[in-house]
Amino acid sequence: MGNINPAYFDRVRYTLSNKNQGSVVITEPIGWHSDEKELARHEQYHGIVSRFSNSSKYVGNGKDFIQLVYDIEGINAEIKLKREEKHPLTDIWTLTYSGYLDLSTWEKENNQIAIKFNSGGIEQLLKSRESEQVEVDRTTTIDGKPIPELEPITIALDGRRIFLKSKWEIKSTDNFIKLHCESNDGNVRNQTAGIPLALVNKSHEAAQTVLDDALGDESFGNTGMMFFANSDRKRQLHITIPKLTFKYHIDQIEIDSNTHFKVSITKFKNGIDYDSPSRVEILSFNRNQMIANDNKTFSINYDGIVEVDAGESLCLEAWQHVDFHNDNNARLNIELSNMEGQLYVDEDSFVEKSTTKAILYHELLDRLVNINTNKEKAFYSDFLGRTDLGYPVDGPASLNGVYHGFWIRQFDKLPIPSEEPKIENLFKPLTTSFKDAVSSLDSVWNVGISIETIGYKERVRVEELSYFYNNNVTIRLPFQVKNVKRSVATEYYYSGLEFGNEQGGTYEEACGLDEPNTRATYTTIINRGNNKYSKISKYRTDTYGPEFARRKPKSLNDTEDTTYDNDIFLSDLKRGKSTVFEQRKWQDDLEKEPTGIFSPETATNLRFSPFNCLIRHSWWFGGGFKKYLTDYVRYGSSTANSQLKTKLRTDSTYVNNPSNTPGNGNEYSENGNIINSELMKPRFFPEWIEFEHVCNFDIMQMVEGTTVILGKEVKNFYGLVEFINEDNEKEKGFLFNLKPNGKGAWKLLKSNR
Repeated sequence: MGNINPAYFDRVRYTLSNKNQGSVVITEPIGWHSDEKELARHEQYHGIVSRFSNSSKYVGNGKDFIQLVYDIEGINAEIKLKREEKHPLTDIWTLTYSGYLDLSTWEKENNQIAIKFNSGGIEQLLKSRESEQVEVDRTTTIDGKPIPELEPITIALDGRRIFLKSKWEIKSTDNFIKLHCESNDGNVRNQTAGIPLALVNKSHEAAQTVLDDALGDESFGNTGMMFFANSDRKRQLHITIPKLTFKYHIDQIEIDSNTHFKVSITKFKNGIDYDSPSRVEILSFNRNQMIANDNKTFSINYDGIVEVDAGESLCLEAWQHVDFHNDNNARLNIELSNMEGQLYVDEDSFVEKSTTKAILYHELLDRLVNINTNKEKAFYSDFLGRTDLGYPVDGPASLNGVYHGFWIRQFDKLPIPSEEPKIENLFKPLTTSFKDAVSSLDSVWNVGISIETIGYKERVRVEELSYFYNNNVTIRLPFQVKNVKRSVATEYYYSGLEFGNEQGGTYEEACGLDEPNTRATYTTIINRGNNKYSKISKYRTDTYGPEFARRKPKSLNDTEDTTYDNDIFLSDLKRGKSTVFEQRKWQDDLEKEPTGIFSPETATNLRFSPFNCLIRHSWWFGGGFKKYLTDYVRYGSSTANSQLKTKLRTDSTYVNNPSNTPGNGNEYSENGNIINSELMKPRFFPEWIEFEHVCNFDIMQMVEGTTVILGKEVKNFYGLVEFINEDNEKEKGFLFNLKPNGKGAWKLLKSNR
């Protein structure tokens, strides 16, 4: 018991508390002063947390309290430990540490309980559950505690114009058709066949390969003849046949003058019967021409607009009509062989606007925190906050919304599926994890996370990463530091960069070469090591994916799955004239219309392009470019459209709105290079500075305290530490690690101020 401080009631006190068992002031834990306490930045989220490496031992009433809670509630129980110390000048009790005992580390020996101490209860819950995939519309937490019903917002989807291009060609293995008619009593006969077009590139869902044995007549066709079968809606199709060649051969006996052979683009109505054809003739032979052109090779072409309505189909059709003489063996055979050629269908495709349910990002993270931790109103973010939630202004990403394919397609969780009565419903809720939600937000915006305590209540805080690297001095060390060690922070020198999404750019419905929001890589001037800065979103920011999902609404495809149904899409929004939110267009964020993209007037999510994400992250990865300002970040590769050019607005009206993200006055191409001097100014230089400086009561109060900066309270350990270096000069750095016991061991990342 020699390590127990008998005078703790005078200057220091320790309190254990549990929501069910109350609280108790306890004897000082054995080993508290010898424990290797530290403040350290989270490697992934950048917020600073307290760590305690060793187990402290509890005796007396502290041991009894812990054992009581452990016996009743098990390892999931929360026991909060609070350490207070009297201020050396005012004698007011002042909080020095608080956190939670980790009952999963409980050990009992020699009538003592050994147990580890963590900085926060929420931190441990999130750490254990951040990767759990949960349905966001659930009405209970993971532990079964009830939570309110999800109240989604509504977004107006104006629609994205998409250039569709399907391609067919005649294969050398299937380049022959034969038309055959015969009669013994002078009848009129006809037969039609689809030119054997093999589908090469499918941008239209109705596009298909023509079967070689599919035959029809002048009044009816069949599915196998159609290269475009059963249009889902009214369309204007640009059809091009650059060159179609074939050898023509006729085998005929006893045909009348009322006989002809034609090649046409034929439109059929009624996708079941394929009737009521209307034809655009490309080639036409009368009786005499049919005979005169035997065994000749012909070349034809076509370029025109064909309008189809819903349910109509198209066929490139060869057909013969014959009026026979009264003969016992009258027949007509026409053969087309050695066929070669291509057919293209282009379309400037557009579908009228619709709406979708969605959830704004603040509500998404707030709900995920609640589901994982059982704590209500335990989330805070100026970055995501909005005035209608009580924040003073709308944050830069406050109007970012997420939705999934089922919502886009107008599916809903009601009606509930059942066997009796038989009710089918393909709907599946939007399902995600806290980790995926945060990493996706980080990939496009560059954010960090902290667990902070306000009063005695913990909350999760998400802000722009710059919040955690504040350029103001908030900690000043009074004495010259000792035993200084400097080293290269190699982990912050990057030779390669990667931005974009895990998905997007590959579509069943169309070639994705026009979609810019996929994945792009860039190289830097750094050629030592192979450290890559990668920010790839789990959520999709492409605009083609949700547009294709939107074009298969439940009203028309209620039993059909799509590849987008469960995908989560992130959308850049603005407030509409009503309660319905709208998607941001180029006029909202750009100085001029973007180039290098199809239909820029209907493009959205332009701020989420890989290059624009690169700019927002540049103050972080550019720390190692301080000596290379005339060199470049150079484009490497992209999975889709890298021709897009954008120029973000810099006018005062735009800049003064806190929800906007102004540019630097330059226009950039996704496949362009950027000189390092045009990147955002780095806040640090990749150099570690380690030293010793005593951590007395006053210094720790300063470290753990706050400072009001531009009207906002900022934790001091997120600002700059100013110290007197080994050359007796003032220097600054960002705190990464502090072990206050003993001589006080500090580790800073050198400031670039």
